[in-house]
Amino acid sequence: MHDIDLEKYVGALLGVIWAIVKLASMYGSLQARRAERAARAAARPGGADAPRSEPALVDAAPGSGTGSDTGLADVAPPSAAPWAGMAFGAPRAPDADRLRVVLLRLAELEQSAAALGDVVRHERANRRFTDALLGAVPREIGRLRAAVDAGLAAREAEDAADTIELVVGEIAVLVRQRRDPSLLPELGDADALADACYAPVIAFARAEGLPLRSGAPATQLTGFDLAIWTGFIPTSIAPIFLPVDFFSTPLRWPALAHEIGHDFLASVDGLEPALRRELGLGGEQVRPLAPDGDRIAAPALRRMFGVWFEEIFCDVFGTLMFGPAYVLTMSELFFQEDEPYASIAVQTDVTGARYDEHPPPHLRVLIGCMVLERGGLNEDARALREAWARRHAEVSLDDLLLPVRGAFRPVPLAPFATMAAWIVERLYAGPLTALSGFGLQDISGLDYGPHERQEASRARDALLAGRVPAVLDARALLTGAVLAAHRAPAQSLSILIRARAAIPALGTAERRPDAFGSRLDVSSVALDRRAVAEALLFREVLLPPRALRPRRRARL
Repeated sequence: MHDIDLEKYVGALLGVIWAIVKLASMYGSLQARRAERAARAAARPGGADAPRSEPALVDAAPGSGTGSDTGLADVAPPSAAPWAGMAFGAPRAPDADRLRVVLLRLAELEQSAAALGDVVRHERANRRFTDALLGAVPREIGRLRAAVDAGLAAREAEDAADTIELVVGEIAVLVRQRRDPSLLPELGDADALADACYAPVIAFARAEGLPLRSGAPATQLTGFDLAIWTGFIPTSIAPIFLPVDFFSTPLRWPALAHEIGHDFLASVDGLEPALRRELGLGGEQVRPLAPDGDRIAAPALRRMFGVWFEEIFCDVFGTLMFGPAYVLTMSELFFQEDEPYASIAVQTDVTGARYDEHPPPHLRVLIGCMVLERGGLNEDARALREAWARRHAEVSLDDLLLPVRGAFRPVPLAPFATMAAWIVERLYAGPLTALSGFGLQDISGLDYGPHERQEASRARDALLAGRVPAVLDARALLTGAVLAAHRAPAQSLSILIRARAAIPALGTAERRPDAFGSRLDVSSVALDRRAVAEALLFREVLLPPRALRPRRRARL
């Protein structure tokens, strides 16, 4: 007789038992799904038993497409556990595990934001991020947790958690760049200019009771083109991305005002749609039009300007901020010597099926000159128009090139210029109900007036003479720098360096030069052993007793 292979038979028996358990589990799952379908059929919209939940961050209304074919959100009612109604041994709903992961992520994000916030509130350069890290981020996390408890779908919860994680990550990058001693003076100067551009908007919003939700600009050196992240508005921070050549020429600096115009338009609740309604401009995307002969019907033209409205608003805003320097910046950055016809071409988006949100460069330069003329700077506007025309000697600036069926077709500029002039006049002079009955010219400190013009001229003359200007206004300093660089292009970098030397960079110990002494260079201050010991002793004397100090979390 052969010996019985006990291990082999035990293994086979366990395999049979596992198969029976698996079949029972599958049968239980099938029964649970049948019961779930029956429950949904009995709870169709209109029935008294229909489970309804209204989470704060998702619209689960019937017919919204977020759930099953009944129109209900594909989540259990808030009062029921995810596994309610299932037979024993059936797998749990997939959303349950995903939501648990989301909640774990939120806990980690809350801890990271709190730790970083506790550190940056003691750092001069990064103190502005404290409210966002210790206030806005925890509030958003709390709202998301409440929405999850109310039945938010896993996909929506994951998207919201991704957004919060993106905010915390971006703030960490802003903090890290300001801890770099080589970047801090540069970013501090850019932050100072951005603050000077924001100041009139903040003062006007407070005076008129407008719900401005942003106002703390923070620049960041990136590989992107100049842009602003308006998605940060709930945190009150406005991250502004600077291109790599930003600190090599003054021409880029006035464009900061354009990005701040975007933030102003987006951060005042209801401002953009209200302005569109007053001006009769829609907000929908428009397919490339087929003009009737060489004419475009007025309704179609108005729809095109609806696509361009935000960029036009920001160009008007930027010209008011920096005057001729802003138009000069557009003229220099927009002109393509190897492709001059690009200045009059109406572009489409990447799909080719919609117009691009940016008007053609020629129209934008004309809009800037219209603002200058409206402000009484006729000579500056005339000189800029003539210089722009000389650059386009081989191009007819009386036409625009409109994309029609895959090719560009010339159409007269006149109706576009007329519509642009009307929009400029309304934005400049008002009255606009969305701006409390005012126009942009009525925002105190925003308009480039006679005082700003004189200050910019003083800065220009000092920079051309090789001196650091004594002008105090950062906007006038950079306006003068652009005008000086336009006269002496070979000295652009040295002009920008001298202009920046007159700006006290935010987050640093820099001070304005004055009649009582030169700027204090912190890096040149000598520290010996005795000075450091005295500073540490003085700090211990001023601090409260150790037993009363709050415990600081570990650094990230």
